[in-house]
Amino acid sequence: MGGIAFFTSCSDDVTTIGTDIIGDGNFETEKAEFEVYAYNRKLNGVQTNGLPLYQLGVYDDQIFGRTEASIVSQLSLVTTRPVFGVSSQQREEEYAADNDPKTTPENEKATRVYINIPFFGSVADGETENSDEGAPIARKYDLDSIYGNDKATFTFRVEELTYYLRDLDPSSGFVEQQRYFSNKDFSSNTGAVLYDNRVEISNLEELIYKDDDLDTPDVDESEEVETRLSPRIRVEIDSPDALAFFQQILDKEGSSELMSNNNFKEFIKGLRFSASSFSSPALMLLDWNNANVEVQYEYDRVDTSDGNKIVKGNSSFTLSLGAFTVDSNSGARTRRNNVVNTLINEAYPGEISDQLDNNINASRLYLKGGAGTMVELSLFDPLKDSTVVTSIEKQGWIINEANLVFYVDRDKLDTYPDFAEPQRLYVYNLADNTILADVELDYTVNQDKSISRQIFGGILEKEEDKGVKYKIRLTEHVDRILNQDSTNVNLGLALTANINNTRNISSEGNGQDKEQFIPEASVITPLSTILYGNNTGEEHKDKRLKLEIFYTKVE
Repeated sequence: MGGIAFFTSCSDDVTTIGTDIIGDGNFETEKAEFEVYAYNRKLNGVQTNGLPLYQLGVYDDQIFGRTEASIVSQLSLVTTRPVFGVSSQQREEEYAADNDPKTTPENEKATRVYINIPFFGSVADGETENSDEGAPIARKYDLDSIYGNDKATFTFRVEELTYYLRDLDPSSGFVEQQRYFSNKDFSSNTGAVLYDNRVEISNLEELIYKDDDLDTPDVDESEEVETRLSPRIRVEIDSPDALAFFQQILDKEGSSELMSNNNFKEFIKGLRFSASSFSSPALMLLDWNNANVEVQYEYDRVDTSDGNKIVKGNSSFTLSLGAFTVDSNSGARTRRNNVVNTLINEAYPGEISDQLDNNINASRLYLKGGAGTMVELSLFDPLKDSTVVTSIEKQGWIINEANLVFYVDRDKLDTYPDFAEPQRLYVYNLADNTILADVELDYTVNQDKSISRQIFGGILEKEEDKGVKYKIRLTEHVDRILNQDSTNVNLGLALTANINNTRNISSEGNGQDKEQFIPEASVITPLSTILYGNNTGEEHKDKRLKLEIFYTKVE
């Protein structure tokens, strides 16, 4: 049986415990602590298509080492069956044969291409770029999606993707969505290089200026701002190879390749994005669902006011990079493109790798986001023989509160300068990939993920600005085990970047025979930490992992 320590206090007053009311009479409120067995698991790969955001760049983790992140993405037409220029392709072909001086084929030609990939952030109140008097002023943003140097420069590379990202998995009879994992390397599945140049991260707005109107010689419209864009990676692509790549789309006007996005994705398979040669390490979390490619082109038109002279018109079309659209009312996701994050970790230090997948009750818990690690937890006993649970059930406890308490290994973390600690942990049902009742029944849900579900907890508690412990409330879960015959399943412990995102996704290679799952919100954070486990020995027994239960015995 696991070790139990009791601390007792007595009261005769009426009190409310959870949703149960204990009336007049004698009762005792006590506390017991139980063993929690914990096992470190390595994730060799995690599913990374369909994520809410994507990572690009380099993250130097002081505990685990370096992670390099790249992205491959399909493109989709914002409008299928597009008409480029003014007239449809059929009409242009008619113009070519009618010998009418007032008509002409449009001969569309790509002139410039812009890639737009926004950061996450918000306007910094009252902060702007210094500017000459009278010139447009760009506002500054607080970027909350850059880990590392938020002013770093790097080489940004965009290549043609030659690998077809299918939607459905053939092994399921083309019924289930195809899953792509973080350890899939697409670097050999590329064609033409469309962009390869230095880029600097900036927290300033991108100001897009108007074209000067030659019909108004007294006014220079090119000094007027037409559009303000939030901070982002925005690069202009105008190399011959790049323009030829996008010219393919213009040349297919009216063809079957542009009739549907399924056809289009077989025609243009996508792009690969990578970042290297950083001035100092930086990992960018990118708002991929609002990313796009803007293709500008010119076309021929007849100016009937100037003797039917053929002149150039200008227009553009947009291709979406986004993985999905979100319904504003229900929050439901509709898949738009397959987008895959490749996350390549360097080999972990020996002192960590030796502790992964060894099925030993751990003295330290090593947690890393992305394609990192998770911890498997077993409450009460390691073998699930129900000895401890059965003994408690016979006593008829009313469970007031049950908590998992995880202490941060400050001895380890204090050796790393400026270490970024994760702000929240998350626990879930590892047996059937579901959220726990304590999460589902926590109605303190708020759009601000930092203050949402505070009853469930998992929030980093600090002293002198350093993390000390995390406490996760499992009252309902434990009560159902002890009093409602629920199965005492193993639990998963992971980091979370968003407590409101309770979606779990598939992982592979964590030392288990059956498929396991990991919270999606753990995959989208690069952070890590070290916690004390259960098997700490006498030296740190006051910080060992434990399950504390506050209960009432009615006399």
